[in-house]
Amino acid sequence: MKVLVAGGHGFIGRALCARLRELGHEAVASGRGDTAELAAAGADALVWAAGGRPMSVEQCIADHAHAAVRTIKAMPGLERVVYMSSAEAYGLQDVPFREDATLLGASPLGQAKAAGEHAVAAAVGATPLVVLRPCWVYGPGLAPSTFLPTLINHLANRRRYAMTPGQQTRDLVYVDDVVAAIVRALAPDAPAGTYNIGTGVETSVLDMALTIAAKVRPSAIALLDVGARPYREGEAFRVALDVSHAKAALGWQATIELDDGLGRMVDALAPER
Repeated sequence: MKVLVAGGHGFIGRALCARLRELGHEAVASGRGDTAELAAAGADALVWAAGGRPMSVEQCIADHAHAAVRTIKAMPGLERVVYMSSAEAYGLQDVPFREDATLLGASPLGQAKAAGEHAVAAAVGATPLVVLRPCWVYGPGLAPSTFLPTLINHLANRRRYAMTPGQQTRDLVYVDDVVAAIVRALAPDAPAGTYNIGTGVETSVLDMALTIAAKVRPSAIALLDVGARPYREGEAFRVALDVSHAKAALGWQATIELDDGLGRMVDALAPER
């Protein structure tokens, strides 16, 4: 199968392309500048994992909705589309988030992903569409400026790390598990639909930080300045996914425990700690 991976040079896209090639598929990675050209060459399936996190809602929607629709319309022979949405599309509402909940996206990305889901569903026509809504995807290769790599870098280099009180919760899902979900969604027998992709386990940011510190070295816990920063205005305080639908209908579930996944990150980013 030939698969165009829009966003194939990003964190998830790189891992997905590598896995698809291991499985014998032709994975074509595209970025912002060459997606239209590569789309014109055609493919059997499209995975839309493109688009960053612009500050404005308008630019976010352009990246995550309008660009995806243009690409789909340029590929009339598609047999399957997988659209990478986000748990941020749920916005601020009671947990656990379930797939049939109203999308209230509070952040620019959350609003753009909600718009993207609707736009892509209208654009695909009869082509099977699988929408995946992952929560916090982590692992080696995550952008260095994000929370976990920054924390590991500070502690490995014996620098203090100022953080919030850390009581907000997230569902962390390892990148290899996300790739497995996408591969499953690309299978001809995978049922079209929308699926939460996570572990179903809430973990506080403080617990993440304490786990990482212990893996860097026991004394690193003293470098955590817990409560030195305020919570972000408008931040979702609890994020928890109901992942039962993905298990029952898609036949997928996460396999990598958080302790193992964080250990892999520390080993990759701070091997000589």
